[in-house]
Amino acid sequence: MINGNPHDFVDTVYSGQDIIYVFRGIKYWFQGYTVAQGNCHMEIFQYSPPSEKDIWECDASTMEECLNAFLDARIFDGKTFWEVESEIEWVDD
Repeated sequence: MINGNPHDFVDTVYSGQDIIYVFRGIKYWFQGYTVAQGNCHMEIFQYSPPSEKDIWECDASTMEECLNAFLDARIFDGKTFWEVESEIEWVDD
């Protein structure tokens, strides 16, 4: 991971905090939050250049379920986070 530790990134995903990252020249925005009855929602949007296309989202009963869904998702050009983490740049914007 560029500009950060991948394990810290995963911990931040687990907490639902907003994260902005760059993968292969495109900037993405991750967010997670608690919804009705303590369930959790996490989602990723393409931030720059802007796009209306949903990249990924998950609704689950726990943050851990959402985190595992994120780690299993092949949303990085068909690969998982751990397969490409060395190419991801964690940025503050």
